[in-house]
Amino acid sequence: MIKAVIIGCAHMHVNEVALYIHEEPAMQLAAFSDPEPAVLELTKTRYTRGWNIENVKQHYCSNYYADYLQMLDAEKPDIAFILTETARKPEVVEQCARRGIDISIEKPMAVNFAEALKIKRSVELHGITAVVNWPLTWRPYLHQMKQVLETGMVGDLIKIRFLIGNTGPVGRGAMHRGVLQAAEEMTDLQKSKMWWYQKEQGGGALLDFCCYGCMYSNWITQSEARTVTAVSGNLATDFANICDNAVSLVQYENTLAVLEGTWTTPSYAIPAGPTLFCKDGVISCEKAADGTVTVHARDIYGKELPLPPFTYPAHLKNIATEYANHVKTGAPVHETLQFQFNLSTMAILDAAVRSAQSGQTATVQNSVWG
Repeated sequence: MIKAVIIGCAHMHVNEVALYIHEEPAMQLAAFSDPEPAVLELTKTRYTRGWNIENVKQHYCSNYYADYLQMLDAEKPDIAFILTETARKPEVVEQCARRGIDISIEKPMAVNFAEALKIKRSVELHGITAVVNWPLTWRPYLHQMKQVLETGMVGDLIKIRFLIGNTGPVGRGAMHRGVLQAAEEMTDLQKSKMWWYQKEQGGGALLDFCCYGCMYSNWITQSEARTVTAVSGNLATDFANICDNAVSLVQYENTLAVLEGTWTTPSYAIPAGPTLFCKDGVISCEKAADGTVTVHARDIYGKELPLPPFTYPAHLKNIATEYANHVKTGAPVHETLQFQFNLSTMAILDAAVRSAQSGQTATVQNSVWG
């Protein structure tokens, strides 16, 4: 039995991760902890850290520690799932690594590349297994789109367009997996005390949502990104000094990726997934009323093309099943979870942050870590 703990309830994905651990027969959620935040929140409405703590206690694990270091020493887990504020992750990783505990870091890995390199040093020094959990990894249609692209039926990839977002982490109507209930109304003051709206803690739409596009384009192109030109802005969040919209243009050798992240758009207005523009056609996906996502391939005249057979691996159900499969079989985790892949993804995201801050195109620092 794999003994797991959770560190951090700052991210609402903790509800999803706790559910997956609970459902995995080969894994036990032994305990969880939430390090004291830099700024105390003012409410315990749905998806705040206080609400997340109580939800995990009620449904998945009653063994809660106020001190995560005490938890690590007492429980001696095999793996720790880290869902703290993004800025806090290097510190937590170091504490887990020096105890020989494997880690799963919720996306994104860090607030910038320098912080990601701190994590790299901890992982390599202590020889632990480190993965980064991306909810996109568990979307079968994204794997199917990649399969269709690799058949060559619509030619080489030219451009990726990827818009992802919602009305903000706790915005009106925002819903998150593991709970699937809409966020409750909050005042601007209440939101301002949440780490999502604090730049120094890693808040903002660029880190929160453009990171998905960085990961996906990195995976789908299978080539090094060269430069990133990004813009970000605070268009509707007067109470906080963060960006609520961001766009990144990533230049690969033969591909452009247009990656958009928003905290001001209702979920129903967001496309089901990316669009892949190729030399001889387009690969896209559409969501039905029941939530089912269907992949389409069309030639340059708009004619629907038949898709090859597609089987989704059972172990790619979620982060718990994939890690359990890795432990059981010795097989590597999926590429998008692997640490080296995520360093290259972080290099792209870091370039986007630097470009948005400077107003100039930024070079991706591929040679720094390789």
